[in-house]
Amino acid sequence: MKAFATIIATAALALSTAAQAAPNSGEGYQADTTTVSTKTRAEVKAETIAALRRGEILNGEEYPRNIAGPTSGKTRAEVKAELAAAIRNGEIRYEQ
Repeated sequence: MKAFATIIATAALALSTAAQAAPNSGEGYQADTTTVSTKTRAEVKAETIAALRRGEILNGEEYPRNIAGPTSGKTRAEVKAELAAAIRNGEIRYEQ
């Protein structure tokens, strides 16, 4: 008889705990949505397009990236001349 009472008490406890749980909407965490924007949708779109054109918005595998880009300090002509000299001196083997 004591085992039966234990089973009933356990079942009652389980049912009361389940009844108190908040229902899950299935949408996960809902952030605070009381923020009011100071810009119109058109302004935000225009800023986004301008940032894309300036290369400030990165996508895909590029993040993080140095937006300024690398600087070599040499002109294209100087680099080409160095390459030609290295090929002539045998420092670099070049076959066509």
